[in-house]
Amino acid sequence: MSEQPLTVAALTQRIAASLEDFGPLSVIGELSQVKVAPSGHLYATLKDPDAVISLVMWRSQVIRQARMPKDGERVVVRGSLSVYGPRGQYQLTASRISAVGAGDLAARLELLKQKLAAEGLFAEDRKRPLPYLPRAVGLATASGSAALADLLHSIQNRFPTMPVVVAPCLVQGDRAATDIVAALRRLAAHPEVDVIIAGRGGGSLEDLWAFNEEAVVRAIAACPLPVVSAVGHETDWTLADLVADVRAKTPTAAGELVVPELAALIDQIEDRSLLLDRLIDGAMADARARLASLAAHRALAGPGHRLAIWTQRHDELSARLAGVIDQLSDDARTRCVHLSERLKAAAPLAPLRAARERLAANAARLNALSPLAVIGRGYAVVRDAHGRIVRRIDQAPAGSQIQARVEDGWLSAEVLRGQRGGLGEVGDLDGPQG
Repeated sequence: MSEQPLTVAALTQRIAASLEDFGPLSVIGELSQVKVAPSGHLYATLKDPDAVISLVMWRSQVIRQARMPKDGERVVVRGSLSVYGPRGQYQLTASRISAVGAGDLAARLELLKQKLAAEGLFAEDRKRPLPYLPRAVGLATASGSAALADLLHSIQNRFPTMPVVVAPCLVQGDRAATDIVAALRRLAAHPEVDVIIAGRGGGSLEDLWAFNEEAVVRAIAACPLPVVSAVGHETDWTLADLVADVRAKTPTAAGELVVPELAALIDQIEDRSLLLDRLIDGAMADARARLASLAAHRALAGPGHRLAIWTQRHDELSARLAGVIDQLSDDARTRCVHLSERLKAAAPLAPLRAARERLAANAARLNALSPLAVIGRGYAVVRDAHGRIVRRIDQAPAGSQIQARVEDGWLSAEVLRGQRGGLGEVGDLDGPQG
């Protein structure tokens, strides 16, 4: 029986299925012809002195790369084998591309991270808040770098007059860690710097390694001022990010974190100034009302007010007393007359005569003390329209109505004018009113 021939596509499929048994795998080599297509896929060649293999990384994996690999770079590619059918070509499909030695660095980084975390250097409760409005901002980064330009632009765009103190330092290489530590110490000793930004632009793990050095991490932890870490891009992270008081996604974002917007601050000050003015006006109005109330209370409670009340009460009692005296005087006179007549009709006994004499004497005395006796001699008792006794001319001003008690009744009159030392003139006399 003859063997059924395979189509090229079927053969390619069988080869592809067989190649899947080789993955996943890691391959080391040198990159060349690195290219990122408009679709976002990365294409390159991985080679060594004895062989070459095509490499592809799909867009979904490319965007996960911390940095893009470059031509001539020795890398370790993690991935699997696949077949590109249209060319009948096998290739390496990459899921991650790392520079040679990055694996060792990653292991060292993890060990140091665990050590420092155990000491509490990354604990949230030791992180300090940033000052709302620093006197000056300190920058620890490379002189003339893009990161420095981004930081200055971000700060000056938000707060043009904010003082900035730059402590230039290396951010990459063997001496970078020592330089960064020295820059942090210089900025912390500056008399006006209230917050420090330490950072650089993005790069590979090797490029950013200075900010993973133990000396730099401990210097940030020991810094007496709040430190903002601005290392790399949003996807990058270092131990400096973990120990800093605040991590910024980028240097530009760091500038936005440490200073407020001057325009917004001025608006806020104006709003609060208006609010303060309203509160002061309200407090002053309340104080004036309380002062007026207190003044009125003191006036009511003062001796002048009490004297006026007593004077009014005296006038009222005097009027009532005058009425009572009038009534008593009339009643007493009537009784004396009746009693005298009864005594005259009684037997002229000696005791009765003595009693009659005493009664007559008492009646004479009572009559002498009666206000009517005084009135009978030409005097009068004057009271105003409210029944108050008038003793002085200022108690009955011109135009007021008065009543005068004479011997046989009352006179009503209107005061035309008053004159001290003489007789007041009256007019419109109504005559006796009984």
